[in-house]
Amino acid sequence: MLELSGLHYFESREEANLALKQAIEKNLTDSISERGHASLWASGGETPTEFYKSLSTADIDWSKIVISLVDERCVPPTDEASNERIIRENLLINNAEASEFIPFFHVTPSVEENRERVEQSLRAKVKGALDVVILGMGNDGHVASLFPNAEGIENAVSAENANYTAALFPKIAPHPRISLTLNRLLASRNIYLLVFGEEKLKSLAKAEKEGDEDKMPIRYFLHNNEPKLQIYWAP
Repeated sequence: MLELSGLHYFESREEANLALKQAIEKNLTDSISERGHASLWASGGETPTEFYKSLSTADIDWSKIVISLVDERCVPPTDEASNERIIRENLLINNAEASEFIPFFHVTPSVEENRERVEQSLRAKVKGALDVVILGMGNDGHVASLFPNAEGIENAVSAENANYTAALFPKIAPHPRISLTLNRLLASRNIYLLVFGEEKLKSLAKAEKEGDEDKMPIRYFLHNNEPKLQIYWAP
């Protein structure tokens, strides 16, 4: 069994989802109590959909929570590839329907103009550190849209980049992307990674070994100590 700080094993995906719901419910409640508001940053994909449905029923003051995305493909929310579509269908329901959602996709002449629109929205509505970030991970070790060798990756992970967002053009995945920058993600108060299956465990084991962060961007998060990445894994 992989011994990795911050890695929590569960016997079933249902157990992992429940434990993550309880942890995030407490994070959001604490943020509202301490600051009067909270923010939740969600990833797309199939892995978290059941978790989102469960979280949407949490008994917290969702009207004080802003929900947005970790990253998005530059496709409309009606597209099958849209992360916004996944969030609207699985998280922005039940009690969580009372939250405010900030989309990443806008109809603009260029990806950069889309990014600028998102940047303006986030700067206007989100103050301070992100409260809760939920990440996924590809088998290649990418998180958000921080793909190895993607066009724009140097800017997205630059220590000098103070923006919320960056535009990326992956070479191994379809669609241009808008992603939160590495600086913004690493400065979050609580960062979670939800992953299922043996292949993801193998990817984490590979990432734990010595190697360049830009080859497997999950390493940026594994090497971050404050906050420590909390990994929820089930078969």
